[in-house]
Amino acid sequence: MPKCIIDGREAEFTPGQNLVEVAKKVGIQIPFFCYHPALTVVAQCRMCVVEIEKMPKLQTACSTPAAEGMVVKTRSEKVIQAQKATMEFLLINHPLDCPVCDKSGECDLQDFSFKYGDAYSRYTEEKRTYVDLDMGPVIKKNMNRCIHCTRCIRFGTEVAGIHEMVAVQRGNNTEITTIDGRPLETDYAGNYADLCPTGSLLLKDFRFKKRVWFLKRTSTVCEGCARGCNMTIHQDNNVIYRCTARENLEINKYWLCDEGRFNFHYVNAEDRVVEPRSGASAAEWADAIAVAKSAVSGKKLAVLVGSDLTQEEGKLLLEFLPKNFSGAPVFHFGTPGIRSSQEDAAADRILKRKSKTANLHGLEKLGFKGFDSLPAGTSAVLVIRGGRATLPELKGVTTVGLGVFRDSEAQGFAAVLPGASFAEKDGTIVNFEGREQHLRRAINPPGQSKQLPEILMMWANSKGGQNA
Repeated sequence: MPKCIIDGREAEFTPGQNLVEVAKKVGIQIPFFCYHPALTVVAQCRMCVVEIEKMPKLQTACSTPAAEGMVVKTRSEKVIQAQKATMEFLLINHPLDCPVCDKSGECDLQDFSFKYGDAYSRYTEEKRTYVDLDMGPVIKKNMNRCIHCTRCIRFGTEVAGIHEMVAVQRGNNTEITTIDGRPLETDYAGNYADLCPTGSLLLKDFRFKKRVWFLKRTSTVCEGCARGCNMTIHQDNNVIYRCTARENLEINKYWLCDEGRFNFHYVNAEDRVVEPRSGASAAEWADAIAVAKSAVSGKKLAVLVGSDLTQEEGKLLLEFLPKNFSGAPVFHFGTPGIRSSQEDAAADRILKRKSKTANLHGLEKLGFKGFDSLPAGTSAVLVIRGGRATLPELKGVTTVGLGVFRDSEAQGFAAVLPGASFAEKDGTIVNFEGREQHLRRAINPPGQSKQLPEILMMWANSKGGQNA
């Protein structure tokens, strides 16, 4: 492979790689604002300038491909002075509102100002200010913090496929906005907040909820559809505050759809059933299990298994169900209109799939059959799910719920045995491409909710009622 020298370190590269990426390989950080590896290169923030031997002027590292024998300096005196000047320029109109800005603690502008900027500014004029227009339900815009990196504009055009963000006016009057001030239309609007290097574009859902340095991060997988996008759960004190995209170039690249990003809200929902129930009343675990066993005893039972469960939970059920409910038919369910993996397909040209549960393809590999309708004569149903699978309409049958349910979903159930959601357990899921990925436990199950293996063990060893 060809090689170049960066700050005295020999770096190998593939032809066409720019200096930012090559420097990263050998542990050298070149600061930048406008550059993103998934977007076109515009080289307009000028923060990534470097000095290259035999070139009379500083060059932008994001737009300069590495060449054999190239000698690059990222911290020469010329580079340091240029970066200080760039930071001074970018901060001319930026408000000193870090104490109230939700980007504080993970802000590129804040970090680079400390590392590459100067503590003093010569600017004495009045700062420009803007009155912001509403950008819809996902994003809150604060134009006063914008540094015109145009990442948002390029993301909309190049990735989301909607030319909805534009720069109007010129020079000091430049403003980033939507066309005609309309609300954002893309289903991937949350990525604007991920991309923004300052606090100019923020998630309304997370705004003023929690300082980022209090959040604990867990790398996991989105349960929102059969793609299984990689994401990070941010939680504190057993409460999830947000989910953000995690880079995986083979599955979701750098992105996450809004449906998957905000799916976590049911985990924290006030109306989630987190105590065992007998009918509509709270009960002790032993009593609730006794009622559940009695409710299905002697009846023609069918078992519905949510395709939001993990492979480990599916295998456990394949052992448990025949022993405890001999002869009862077992079906998987999850997305209305999607009865099998053959019916799953792309729902858009970016990430979304028609199957709105993460492990449809995995459960089918284990042998579970899709649910269409209850067999004739069915009088009782045991529903086992992780929280994401959409409940089918069940009328005229005795229903027992095992897993994650909300009050409105559990109305009329004979018993509810509360389980763990995707954020509260470890396990394996299989996406539509057959890739195995792992859910990681980020928080503990709330209230008296328990993991599925523990619930099944209690059921099997309970003396109350009779098994079907």
